[in-house]
Amino acid sequence: MMDMAKSRFRFTISALLIFVACIALNIWLFRLGALWGILGLNVTKHVVIALLCQNLGVDRADAPKSPQPQRLSPPSPSQPLPLT
Repeated sequence: MMDMAKSRFRFTISALLIFVACIALNIWLFRLGALWGILGLNVTKHVVIALLCQNLGVDRADAPKSPQPQRLSPPSPSQPLPLT
């Protein structure tokens, strides 16, 4: 059984409302004419892909990983320091 808490693909209510509004706009534009409907589908396609990319985190910046500084041990007093 799939755990719903681990699902990564979730739309917010606002994203679903935008998607439904785009569908309603397309229906209305197709009533005006085929050209307007095709232009509306093109815009809707871009909006839906942008929502999908935002939801999947395509351009999400990860927290920068700072490298751990390495501590160098001091040379022992019995060894001479290298001159290079």
